[in-house]
Amino acid sequence: MLRLLEDKRTENAFYNENTAVHLYSMEELCFFMETNMYLIDPSWVGEELFGWLERELGRAKLAADLRVLLRTKRDVFACAELIFSESGLYAKQEMEQIRTMLEQMKGRTKMERRKMSGDLFLDEGRYRQAAYIYLELLEEPYARQMTEELRGNICHNLGVVYARLFFFPEAAECFAKAYALRKNPDSRNAYLYAMNYVEDDDTLKESGMELNFSVMRDALAHLTETAEQPEYYLDRKSASAAAAACDWKSAQESLISGWISDYRRMM
Repeated sequence: MLRLLEDKRTENAFYNENTAVHLYSMEELCFFMETNMYLIDPSWVGEELFGWLERELGRAKLAADLRVLLRTKRDVFACAELIFSESGLYAKQEMEQIRTMLEQMKGRTKMERRKMSGDLFLDEGRYRQAAYIYLELLEEPYARQMTEELRGNICHNLGVVYARLFFFPEAAECFAKAYALRKNPDSRNAYLYAMNYVEDDDTLKESGMELNFSVMRDALAHLTETAEQPEYYLDRKSASAAAAACDWKSAQESLISGWISDYRRMM
């Protein structure tokens, strides 16, 4: 979504050591908060931020309201919601989505909030941003600190990102890992779907997937039902052509390298 930015831009940035980001306007503050909701905590939502809003942006009333809100409710997410609301940058529907996300993040760990941010990007079709988060969370030391169920959920959602970018072998691998961790039929079915677009079936043999007669019967029924739709053939032909024309390993390395470069520039 494109926005016309018209708010005051100050010469003195808001800077917090925990985020290491310089922000010069209300638009920049809201964009940072929207894309990094998992970072919202008392370490930077406090007097330093409120003073900057009052002193540099001339938002004295907003700063006063934030001080009262934090003192009475001690809720940094309520403060964030007020900042979003008073910025004037968001339509009613967008604010409802933000309120829902902020409410869901209350009481969650930082890693859980981080994954929720990735899920939001995935729902919005912002696959690069979602991939940044999922790949980061699957690295050490984060992976050691989370439950197998949470790690399985992250693997599954990363598989969805790959599948929507036509990286079906990588998607199948992620779905297989997700199923191994949480034994969720959704991951198994997603794996079978992704493998439908992969010519080499070695992944199927080595995945350790529980593929008994009942599972394969259900998969066949699903594929038969799907195949009755004419558009399915066009979709599969297009996907297969994209898969066949792509050097997966090189393309994956290039894509991930681009993600990392973009992520570093954002930070």
